[in-house]
Amino acid sequence: MKIVKFTSGDTYTPFAPWWEYYFCEDNLKISLTDLKEEILSKEKDIIDQYEFEDDWGTKLGANSLTARSNKYNLLNFDSAASLKTAIKRTHDQFVTELGAPEPPVIYVQCWANVMRKGDQIAVHSHGTDPYGYLSGHVCVQVNDTNTNYYNPYGGSPWDSPNEVGKITLFPNYLPHGTDKVEDDDERITIAFDIYTDEGYTNSITDDMKSHWMKL
Repeated sequence: MKIVKFTSGDTYTPFAPWWEYYFCEDNLKISLTDLKEEILSKEKDIIDQYEFEDDWGTKLGANSLTARSNKYNLLNFDSAASLKTAIKRTHDQFVTELGAPEPPVIYVQCWANVMRKGDQIAVHSHGTDPYGYLSGHVCVQVNDTNTNYYNPYGGSPWDSPNEVGKITLFPNYLPHGTDKVEDDDERITIAFDIYTDEGYTNSITDDMKSHWMKL
């Protein structure tokens, strides 16, 4: 596991911007082939089943699987058992290595992004509420693209090369986006949000609680 720390360094006035946050990157070392095929086989049905509500700042539009991210949980897919285990294992190792308190349980909401030639995820974040915790990203099928992460005060992004099997965990308030897909193959990734028990209880509305899975 690779852990990267980002900090603003010294500040010299009470009004200067300051930040400190961490990423972790790892390789899941699990096969994602069956999950990839299940995502593609269910993509149209999920899009057709649920009316467009929002694309959550990604600018992928109304006809995207991403725009249905709050309507289902990919961890309920038949092929997702190994992914569930891998997310929990990566999370636990990350917080342990940071010396952060390890929550007894976590809750995860998970979805897929299927992008095609010309598609690009615009810079967005997953949340800024006081119970915010972590978000994550898993590369399933990717070619020569980056996911680009920005500190909250702007500036140049940190470019994380997309590699099959790569998982990244990052603070869920952090703005991020992707390069444009330039080839003819689908770019398939999995994204997820993690909340602690406290966040699940106090931040997730009752009508959405069933979409989250306890790990």
